[in-house]
Amino acid sequence: MTLKNELHDRLWRAYERWHDLRHQGETKHELKMRGLAEHADVNRCTRNLIFSANTLHTYEKILGRFLDSCAGAQHLEDLGKREFRAFMDKAIADGLAVKTLKQYGSALAKYGALTGQTRSFANLSESYARKVRELARAGELRGPSRETPTLPVRDRMIGILRARDARHFDRTGDPRAYHLSARIQKETKARGISATERVTAASPLDGNRLTIVGKGGRRDIMEISPELHGLLRAWFAHNTGHLADLRGYRSAYRRAILAAGGHATGTHGSRRAAAQEDYDATYTLYRREGLTPGKAADRAAGDVIARLGHSRNRKDHRKLYLGDR
Repeated sequence: MTLKNELHDRLWRAYERWHDLRHQGETKHELKMRGLAEHADVNRCTRNLIFSANTLHTYEKILGRFLDSCAGAQHLEDLGKREFRAFMDKAIADGLAVKTLKQYGSALAKYGALTGQTRSFANLSESYARKVRELARAGELRGPSRETPTLPVRDRMIGILRARDARHFDRTGDPRAYHLSARIQKETKARGISATERVTAASPLDGNRLTIVGKGGRRDIMEISPELHGLLRAWFAHNTGHLADLRGYRSAYRRAILAAGGHATGTHGSRRAAAQEDYDATYTLYRREGLTPGKAADRAAGDVIARLGHSRNRKDHRKLYLGDR
């Protein structure tokens, strides 16, 4: 068996371990809290798990490059801290973007957990994360591109997806609901996964409400428009399973955004755009209540970040989602 095949098997088993735990009723949040309570380490119970197929695919691609950079190794356990440092140092020297370097560090930390080097690789990953942050602050690394689609572009994109979903059904007889996923993102600020594979017949609730399942299994009840609520009810009256496939939605979203004249081709762009619209409305409300511009801005930003499922005091998330607001 080649090293890449063995790596694939270990990553796949990490993915299956999470599915086994989830079927037993565990959530990512509960596992993290258990690690914190029992070991004072929030990641203790999750390091040997992989939580999504997308993460599995990303890690396997990155770690395949890691193996390619380490010619001559006979076993996965042969690769340690020296190879970790060499791989990360080269990635930084090559000028890779901040987001990519963070993914590299996370993938290597997972490699350590799957090869009996959990603590040493986790410590190295944290060390390189600090280094990447320092280089980014100094302007020596490329930051992520975070273009945000405008409301007219998103409305055109949803219309394009609706027409293409209809043509797909006419051609194949296979119903598709990418346009409904895009509507959910627009109205709730949901992540792509939360607007596709985590939406089921049980998600639409009475009173024009929708259950949004976020990171770690967190469940939020969101208000949606009567029109969208009716469309979702009608969809699940005739279709079973989840609303849409995440990978297919991402691909269709990208093509539709470009066709609509936009440039932000990642589905997270819709989440950012919805967050910024929420901020503008919330800020205006606080100003009308008499708050100073500074206090209104801080309170509105905290409210929006909290509604996204993050701690309201996270300045990095405020910058990520709200830019210079």
